[in-house]
Amino acid sequence: MSRVTLAAGVLSGIAPAAITSAAIALTGIALTAPANAASFLFIRHAESTTNAGTASTPEELVDPPLTDLGQQQAEDLAVALRGIDLTAIYVSTYQRTALTIAPTAAETGLTPIAVDEIKEWDFGTGDLDYAAIEAMFGAWLAGDTSASIPGSPGSESLDELNARVVPAYQEIVARHADEEGVVAIVGHGGSIGWTMPSFAENVTLLYAVQNGLNNTGIVEVELYDGRPYVTSWQGEALDWPGASATVPVPASLPLLAAALGGLAMLRRRRAA
Repeated sequence: MSRVTLAAGVLSGIAPAAITSAAIALTGIALTAPANAASFLFIRHAESTTNAGTASTPEELVDPPLTDLGQQQAEDLAVALRGIDLTAIYVSTYQRTALTIAPTAAETGLTPIAVDEIKEWDFGTGDLDYAAIEAMFGAWLAGDTSASIPGSPGSESLDELNARVVPAYQEIVARHADEEGVVAIVGHGGSIGWTMPSFAENVTLLYAVQNGLNNTGIVEVELYDGRPYVTSWQGEALDWPGASATVPVPASLPLLAAALGGLAMLRRRRAA
């Protein structure tokens, strides 16, 4: 299997297929931070040509543009985030993150800040197969987080990914911890999902692997006693110390997000 074919599944967050979800949907958002603290929305980018399996060069495979569906997802995301008090936007240095948040940035007038350290997990070089990826996941879940993809030079282990990404997230959170409003961090399925167990207090690696992020999936993070907790993982509420203080957003926002997710699925079915 070629790098292009492999990454079409792996970096989309839908491989191995038996573990993660292939659905594409926006999530409901229930902001829970007190008025004098920031909320953080970790958002996976919209569908790219790599996700769709149409990337045609190694360069495009690593840094692909959005598909037509991805561009529509970016527009839908802007609608879903409308009315949220966004105060800052961070993106990786891969274009798919900037393109995903571009409609939102245009509406809010915010200039996204690019952070190279939060770019996607590096899957290395060479011909790979899903069995190799599953073997790596299995090693991680068994406690060997130093494992990388067998037979793929340059692929990052979970330890290496965490060492690169987690300090960058910590720096962003520290910068805005005492501010009001919402900070959007637009990244990738691996660099958000797989690192969240080492960043937040209440997410396990098994949960992260079993609940791969969909395109434009959102992980909401709040601070409690200065420590980050995931309060919502792609619409699923998680237990955290401040759960009793939840202040939901207007009911229309989760309903809109669910409707947009349904539209995305309908578009995909029609295309098929």
